[in-house]
Amino acid sequence: MTRYPEEGAAGPEWDAAEHADWLYDALSEALRDHVDVFPDTDAAFTALDQWLRSGGVLPGPWRNAARDADE
Repeated sequence: MTRYPEEGAAGPEWDAAEHADWLYDALSEALRDHVDVFPDTDAAFTALDQWLRSGGVLPGPWRNAARDADE
């Protein structure tokens, strides 16, 4: 599994987009690696991924987080 760089480890600093990509990739990889254990979770992630890639509305917690940050 992809590992998050340890705090204080040598190497380039990640910007927000790189960090988000890493989180997405780590979650996707973990679900793929354990689809036999979490088939419903993998199916839900796949459906959400397709929804968002096709321009679907963000889920409520993400919409609400963006609104809360603006306040």
